[in-house]
Amino acid sequence: MKVVITKSRRRFVISSIALAFSKLVRAAVIDSDSPSGIPKKVFAHYMVAWPRGGPEASLDSYQAEFRDAHSRGIDGFALNCGGWDASEPQYKRRVLQMYDAASKLDFDFKLFVSADGEAQNEIEDIISTTAELPAQLISDGRPVVSAYAAGGTSVANRELLIQKVKKLGAYFVPHFFPSTGEKQIYPAQAEEIIAELANAKGFFYFGSAGAPQLLAASINALSKVLRVHGKVFMASVTPYYRGLRSGTNYRAFETYGYSGMALEWQAAIDSGANWVQIVTWNDWAESTYVAPIGGSDGRAYVYARRFGNLPSHLGYLDASAFFICWFKTGIKPQISADKLYYFYRLHPIVGASDGTNNVGDATPPASTSPLSSQIQVTVFLKQPATVSIILPSRTTKYNVPAGIAHLSADFAPGRPRFTVERHETVIIDKIGEQEITLNDFSGEYNYFSGES
Repeated sequence: MKVVITKSRRRFVISSIALAFSKLVRAAVIDSDSPSGIPKKVFAHYMVAWPRGGPEASLDSYQAEFRDAHSRGIDGFALNCGGWDASEPQYKRRVLQMYDAASKLDFDFKLFVSADGEAQNEIEDIISTTAELPAQLISDGRPVVSAYAAGGTSVANRELLIQKVKKLGAYFVPHFFPSTGEKQIYPAQAEEIIAELANAKGFFYFGSAGAPQLLAASINALSKVLRVHGKVFMASVTPYYRGLRSGTNYRAFETYGYSGMALEWQAAIDSGANWVQIVTWNDWAESTYVAPIGGSDGRAYVYARRFGNLPSHLGYLDASAFFICWFKTGIKPQISADKLYYFYRLHPIVGASDGTNNVGDATPPASTSPLSSQIQVTVFLKQPATVSIILPSRTTKYNVPAGIAHLSADFAPGRPRFTVERHETVIIDKIGEQEITLNDFSGEYNYFSGES
């Protein structure tokens, strides 16, 4: 198995998410090559439809989510609204509650609306409602607003929306699909996007539903073209994608644990993107969530039972703190504390992964590449060490140099144990909260993740 290693240069403590750490990673660094010299920022895409606190989420529950994000270096949330006041009034009510909650924090946490679907028909009220609120994200003296699939499939509607937002005086950074879709953005598609952006300030690349290597290549292609044309680029970074089996989008894109997300972070850093949006904080339906979900065993029902007993994705969030710091400061941090993050499916891969076989609860999602049943580990090591992935039937060991490594071990039933040993002393010893079985398919091909 190939071990991927990177070296480190500056001091960084990744073993905790204490206040001193959060202040470090939130420091804004001006990029002189970026439009208007805007500071680097990291946001998370927040599904207003599905707050972690449930349908009647309170101010305190929203603040708890803000604190969880802030402690990892996230600067704010992009509030995805599929409707607004006239179409679905709970969106406006929840958004105002979130702005109120953010304004009462003892740290700075910014919000902006990402209008989706029917909400785009009420963009004027969205901007007028949020523009002067204390928690509103401001860039170049104007309130920031975004959109998903701006204008839908109509180029004419997109142009009208962009013109309207310009007249309203907002700083518009929308997403929309090029004519060829988002499977991969090549330079030709990037130029098409530039032509259609017109008077918008920049572009948000949603990505998400795609293989990590293609998403990373798209980030690089977009960033280059957008920079040449003086447009802001908000890149995306996605942990893992798998739609619900009960819906119409039951497909998955293999990420091999954290290594796919790390590849996307590297592309955002290397390409010089202005902002990053983690896609998503809380999309329970498509398994792209990074929000901590509670549960002592690493699983929980969140918002609605139809999303299932969700496995924790905490490893994706906490491992990203390193890359968030790197992206925002422009300096690769030094690892001064050893950390281990683990990612594994709770059951074997049944049959082909093209979605054509039908074995009841074990039916795999459609996938363009084979799904991995291996146990994946990402380690941050300050010095060389021996990393072991231990199961009742086998043990896999790696001698790993200092730096970041992505490792794996063959699937086998049982609760995996992870150890890191240096100079004959065990410095990390962690047993995974969830057991791997041969017949419990309640995880539905989602990844479970945790950390030491």
